[in-house]
Amino acid sequence: MDIKRILFCIVLSCVSAVGPAPAVLEASEPEARDGSDQEVRRELAEMRKALQEVRRTVESQSELIKKQQARIEELERRLIQPAAPAPSSMEPGISAPAPSAGKGLGLPGQIGSALPEIGLVGDIVATSSEDSGDADGNDRISAREIELVVGGYVDPYSRFDATFAFSDFEAADVEEAYLTRWGLPWDLTARFGRFFPKVGKQAAIHRDQLSTVDEPLVIRRYLGSEGYFRAGVDLSRVLEGPGGWVLEPSVGVLEGGVGDGGSAFGSSRSEPTLYSHLKTYKELTDSSGLELGLTHLLGSKDGDGRFEVNLFGLDATYLHSMPAKKQLKLQGELFAQTREEAFSIAGTGETTQFDRHPWGAYLLADYRFAPQWSAGVRADHVRLVETSGPRQYDQGLSAFLTFHQSEWARWRLQLRHEERGPEKTDDSVMLQGTFAVGTHKHKIQ
Repeated sequence: MDIKRILFCIVLSCVSAVGPAPAVLEASEPEARDGSDQEVRRELAEMRKALQEVRRTVESQSELIKKQQARIEELERRLIQPAAPAPSSMEPGISAPAPSAGKGLGLPGQIGSALPEIGLVGDIVATSSEDSGDADGNDRISAREIELVVGGYVDPYSRFDATFAFSDFEAADVEEAYLTRWGLPWDLTARFGRFFPKVGKQAAIHRDQLSTVDEPLVIRRYLGSEGYFRAGVDLSRVLEGPGGWVLEPSVGVLEGGVGDGGSAFGSSRSEPTLYSHLKTYKELTDSSGLELGLTHLLGSKDGDGRFEVNLFGLDATYLHSMPAKKQLKLQGELFAQTREEAFSIAGTGETTQFDRHPWGAYLLADYRFAPQWSAGVRADHVRLVETSGPRQYDQGLSAFLTFHQSEWARWRLQLRHEERGPEKTDDSVMLQGTFAVGTHKHKIQ
């Protein structure tokens, strides 16, 4: 209502400017009688002109008051409209958008909008590698992944999002297609459809949010080369824990299987996978925060309907912000399995040995030393599930340099050295360009 007071004072000042006109007229009339008629006409003409200017000013201010009053009433109507509670993010400085309360045709993101939010994310990678295979776009420039992102609020308490992935060396895929529903009993949030379950850090995000060009080895070997996204349903809730910790527990039921190259579970989608995750975050100081996560996956290694595989995960992320937009991120994840198998007899009669307790981990450091530049390293080690040959583990070391052109464009150079068992090594140079247009659910990291 401060706008009303300011406009009222402006109008009062204008009226005050008009007030002295009659007094001036009365004072000038005696003088006019003693003077010439021409002087009187001149003064009257000047006063009429001044009065007209004041009248125009008052009219314009009155019109402005009407417009501001209409704007205030519109904002007051929006305040009383119910808005969908947005899922809270535990990353420092990141918050999820809340839906607008517009009706009918409106801007993208408004409830009931005729058009959904539409965005396009391109991930272009040039790779030079010693590996003779071309499955991952080696020794060429490839459109590794083009994501078409579509979404919008269905009503004040639900939102639908879909992501379609295209590539020049892989078949098109529906990466995500799920409904998010807020406002459930006990303040629960549900997701139903195909989505990234909340499993660790790197397996649960899109490639444009990774800190490196590729996923860590433990993610590629256990859950898939493009992260872990499955169809299913999950429930989550944000709670205030003791000691200033924020807690977000999640539980869900997913279809069986893993992504391309993953070995944690079998290929049967009909055997469900149960998952649970606990995410915790605490602000240590005004400029630093710590996030911890615990993950458990229970699934099947084949199609016999039994749960033979337990996959446990632990992740930690430390963020420290510094002046001049500098930031340090330290991150690590550990995955360990317990498997009810020691060996398997193949159809040829050969015995294939399996590790009953494989594990893998990575450590990552990323330092943003300038507003648009960051550099970092990542170390990988993963024990393989199948150990029949000389290859029992993979390990690697990567160094990367990133130019953050803007929040919608990023360039990254990565040097990667991998040892795939004791007999094979691979050195790669990768140049990545990631670009986004339209409306996108998250900024490029």
